[in-house]
Amino acid sequence: MRLTPAPVANRALTALADGDPVVLVDEQARAGFLVAAAETTTTAGIAFLVRHSSGLLCVALPAAECDRLRLPPMSAAGHPPAEFAACVTVDAATGITTGISAHDRARTVALLADPAASESDFHRPGHVIPVRRTAGGVLRHRGAAEAAADLTEAAGRRPAAVFAALVGLGRPTDLAGPAELAAFAEAHSLATVSIGDVLAHRLSRDALVTRRTTTWSSPHAIEYAGAFDGAEHLALVTGTPAGADDVPVYVHHECRTADVSGRLRCACHRRLDTALTAITAEGCGIVVYLKRAAHPAEDQLLSSIAANIVQDLGVRSVRLLAGQEPHGTAFRLRGVPTRPA
Repeated sequence: MRLTPAPVANRALTALADGDPVVLVDEQARAGFLVAAAETTTTAGIAFLVRHSSGLLCVALPAAECDRLRLPPMSAAGHPPAEFAACVTVDAATGITTGISAHDRARTVALLADPAASESDFHRPGHVIPVRRTAGGVLRHRGAAEAAADLTEAAGRRPAAVFAALVGLGRPTDLAGPAELAAFAEAHSLATVSIGDVLAHRLSRDALVTRRTTTWSSPHAIEYAGAFDGAEHLALVTGTPAGADDVPVYVHHECRTADVSGRLRCACHRRLDTALTAITAEGCGIVVYLKRAAHPAEDQLLSSIAANIVQDLGVRSVRLLAGQEPHGTAFRLRGVPTRPA
């Protein structure tokens, strides 16, 4: 059973595949970006981005491409900031003049997306900012670079995206807010997609874990590895839940207090014991043990990881046992028919 696809803006993917720009909204920063596939860049397209943006053109690239092209971090200390991993600026080494014109920057952008390009094809510094995309994209970091590259890849293009921050319509010295982003997209007939949409799209389609080995019995444990971070998750399976409906499932998040230090007074440890007792008494069920997310914002990812594990075990529908409320929000198995116990 696969997850039901999330309602991502298909119009945005079609536009990117056709070489048109889209508006990417960062809901958390309340800002937005013009985004286009770097490999389809034209002089007219770059002129449009520059005219309506801050003028700083960035190209999101996978880390492997940044390494292959020897694009070092811009940070003097050699460690790029976590929020925006900008590399040293570049210009195309040939076919341009000063490097600042729309034509020149279009050539540089297209060259960054060219798999045949090499280190010697660029001069440093220049007028285009390569940005190293976090491995795993928005599944690991909800940034503009990650979302832009994920979008172009989902559109069937190379994961290389040119993007620039949109400025306000009334006050071009400020970045555009939500209302201005909507007005701009409507005025130019552009598709709009949010970083949250990109995340939902990937969560509904990507395989988030891979099964490793069965190590114990009664209940038997199945190990899973996170596809993007290698985190180790575990499914404790009692009975034969494959093909069954209304299977009791308990999702336990790693708790350093109980799981590492062994302090049995921890409330989550008591809930885990209660769930294991209930499932054993019923003779069928699953406890999904998840490696704790680094940040509370990753709970959406953990929910989908748990769903992937349950689906890999062949369960048709689940009865979610009580107590699964990480960080105060109701936990759900994304895409799996669920009812509370």
